[in-house]
Amino acid sequence: MFYHTAYAASVFLFIFVCTGVSIRFIMLFLSVLWIKYEKQLIRSEIKKYPKISLLIPAYNEKDTIVESVTHVINADYPDLEIIVINDGSKDSTLPLLIEAFELSEDPAFQLIESVPTQPLKKIFTSRSIENLIVADKENGGKADALNCGINISSADYVLALDADTHLTKNTIRYLITPILQNPDIVVTSGSVRIISDGMRNSVFTDLQKAEFVNSISLFRTAWNFLNANLIVSGALGLFNKRILIDINGYHNLAIGEDMELIVRIHRKLMEKKSEYKILQLALPTCFTKAVPSVEEMIKQRKRWQKGLLSSLRLNMKLCFNPRFKFVGMIALPFYILFEIFGPFFELLGLFLYFMLIIAVSSENAGLGSGYFSTPLLIWCIGLLFAIFNDWLSISIDKFLLRGMSGKEYFRLLMSACTSPFFYHFLQLYCKIKGTAEYFSTIQTSTKWDTKR
Repeated sequence: MFYHTAYAASVFLFIFVCTGVSIRFIMLFLSVLWIKYEKQLIRSEIKKYPKISLLIPAYNEKDTIVESVTHVINADYPDLEIIVINDGSKDSTLPLLIEAFELSEDPAFQLIESVPTQPLKKIFTSRSIENLIVADKENGGKADALNCGINISSADYVLALDADTHLTKNTIRYLITPILQNPDIVVTSGSVRIISDGMRNSVFTDLQKAEFVNSISLFRTAWNFLNANLIVSGALGLFNKRILIDINGYHNLAIGEDMELIVRIHRKLMEKKSEYKILQLALPTCFTKAVPSVEEMIKQRKRWQKGLLSSLRLNMKLCFNPRFKFVGMIALPFYILFEIFGPFFELLGLFLYFMLIIAVSSENAGLGSGYFSTPLLIWCIGLLFAIFNDWLSISIDKFLLRGMSGKEYFRLLMSACTSPFFYHFLQLYCKIKGTAEYFSTIQTSTKWDTKR
């Protein structure tokens, strides 16, 4: 009896895993259709661009903050207000900013606190950079720093950007163009890509590049067809400020403040029965550094998993609720089934399968080798399909999006082939570990994590 039960259970669990991979393939196909539409949308002629406040929350960013701020100062956008929020850094982040950009305290600066935050210490303005504002505040976490930036902002649109993120020339124009074409669009986001940063020949870095292209640049764009995007990366998100104030800004205790914010926007606007759109775009791009080590990746991905769980817990009333349309009926269930339960199901399927082999072998049950082949075959098909999905996303990126050299293209394809032997199991471990830690701890504050 045990043999047949373990066999059936492992087959079912592996089929479940393959189903998740198949859905991702469908989403990649839809992303191709979206990219073609987006290219037409982005080319729309804009006569006058509105003012945008660019928010850069910073905590202990002494190694990158001057370079990052210099980069956005030189951004190709006609009316940009740059707001750096020093969230109680313990290093030399603030002194470096003061020296590099000739900052001086502005006691006359008028601040309206639309969203509650930790106390603001000082506001600095620059003698050399007219559109630069630096706020120094008590430490409250990334969400609190962003809320402070919202309060300081004088524009109708705010762009949240990580302190270690670099924009491309047209990023901001590409993000705002769809909003100017359709006022129902309240949020846009773009692709987050990995730069090599001295690790150009690292398979580990190449695997991260392929993952980001697949999961952010392409997979999320497919949700646009259902208006069911649940995640706008904290590294690059453009918002209608009025919406952020209406929902009282970022949630200070949400571990994944970016996802929680988007789900709450969906919830608020659906409850009001408003017409709106939240779009993930493929063409606007920013670059961030790769995680340099397995240890750092485990920390990062555990936090991502905890953020996902936090967002789902705070918005469970939406799940399977027809009132919340595709967000409640498709998107949230997908993340629950395949991002929360999926890793556990795959691990359980592997455990049952190997227990089955051990039990049958030790008891000499007389079952043929073919009895073992079906579960293993299904699991291997799922892994091969996952590699194919990576290949497809890399190819879409090369031929439809940013393009890349033939050498880099070949290297990324070969790196993807190694994923089942290490990277895939690393992701499983991070998700399972993050889920276990989330349910075994009580969240009383949030910690900084600049690796998005």
